[in-house]
Amino acid sequence: MNTERVEIKSILNKITNIFDYITNYAEIHEKYLKELLIKYDYEDILSKNLMLSEFHVIDCIGKNQLPNATFISKELDMTRGGISKITAKLIEKNLIKGNHLENNKKEIYYTLTTEGKKAFRIHKELHEIESRKFVNMLNRYNNEKLNIINKFLDDLMNNL
Repeated sequence: MNTERVEIKSILNKITNIFDYITNYAEIHEKYLKELLIKYDYEDILSKNLMLSEFHVIDCIGKNQLPNATFISKELDMTRGGISKITAKLIEKNLIKGNHLENNKKEIYYTLTTEGKKAFRIHKELHEIESRKFVNMLNRYNNEKLNIINKFLDDLMNNL
């Protein structure tokens, strides 16, 4: 029974460490994005000092055809006003363009500029690198252990 308590305590400590990492994830993510921008010699984009939220708006625009502010705000679970501020900054930084459709002059739809496409590719590559890390780690486990991990994560999510 005592060994079981030690294991539970160890697991709780590891979960706490994971939550601490997740809390700082935005900073870590931004750091890796900057490292990739330097690696690919994208000083022009690096000099724009993009915030993570700006990268996520660029990502949303890059993944979707002619999204408007309402669509982006729903996709990213942000306010429409917040998206309007971010898109205005991105237009100013020449990373996106606002366009009107011929039959709808009221609504603004966004597309990436050439520079915006570079930022989109860097962000996409970072997510692919992170995904490969997890896939490589999970490939070390057999199906039975993966089912246990999956059940544990379901339980964790249901209890948060």
